[in-house]
Amino acid sequence: MSIAYRPSHADATYDMKYGVRAVQGGGRSSARETIGRVASGAIAKKILKHFSGTEVLAYVSQVHQVVLPDGSVYHDTVTLDQIESNIVRCPHPEYAEKMIAAIDAVRTRGDSIGGVVTCIVRNAPRGLGSPVFDKLEAELAKAVMSLPATKGFEFGSGFAGTFLTGSEHNDEFFTDEHGTIRTRTNRSGGIQGGISNGEIINMRVAFKPTATISKKQHTVTREKKEIELLARGRHDPCVVPRGISLDNGFPLLCCHLCKF
Repeated sequence: MSIAYRPSHADATYDMKYGVRAVQGGGRSSARETIGRVASGAIAKKILKHFSGTEVLAYVSQVHQVVLPDGSVYHDTVTLDQIESNIVRCPHPEYAEKMIAAIDAVRTRGDSIGGVVTCIVRNAPRGLGSPVFDKLEAELAKAVMSLPATKGFEFGSGFAGTFLTGSEHNDEFFTDEHGTIRTRTNRSGGIQGGISNGEIINMRVAFKPTATISKKQHTVTREKKEIELLARGRHDPCVVPRGISLDNGFPLLCCHLCKF
C-alpha cells in the first residue's frame, strides 16, 4: 500500500492533484476525518431540538441485496432506540438480522458490500431554503455527499418518481383539524421548490462497498508498474452502519439545517 494505489480509493487522485498522499490510512480521504463533524453535529442536533423541536434520525434501509420494503418503517413514530437496538442500525429486527448475515458472509470472503441509509427530519420549520442557488435539497445533498464512500442521493420519491404520472405523483393539499395546510402524501419529501413545506423531510444516500478489501487486486505503482495488491489491516466489510455516525442522523446535515 505504500507504493501502490488501492483500486477505487482516493490514493491515486490525491497523488495526481497534490503529488503526495497519506499511505497510512488514507489521511483526509479516510472516514476518520468525520470525527469533527460528529462533535459539531451533536451540538447542532441539540440546538435544532431545543429551538424548533426538529428531530433528525437516520437508519440503514439496505445492505447489498437486503432491502427494507416500502412502508415497513413508520417515519412518524420510529425512534432512536429502535434504530440503535442492533449493530446494523436497522429498526426492523427481521431485516436487521438478514443484513448482519449478509455482512458476515462477505467478511469471511475478504470482500465488502455497500447499501443505503435513509434519513428523516421531523418537525422541520417551513420556509427553510431558497430558490435557485440555495435550495434546501441541494444543501442537504452537498452535506451528505461530502461523506466518504457516498455515491448517490435522492429525496422524496427520488428516481422512482420517474415511473409515475403527474396525477399519481402530486401531493394534494388539505387543511387538518388544527387549521394547518398539509399534504395527503409526501412524494415531495418535505421540500417543494427548494423550500421546506413542514412535512417530514426524507432522503436516501447510497454508500459504495468499502474500497480496501483483503482480496488480491490488480493495480499500479507510482512508477506505473502493474502489480497485484493485497491490502492489510482492519477495514469494515460494510461502512453503511457507520455512515449514520455515533450521534445518529448525519451530523453534518444537522449543521446545515442549523445554518438556515
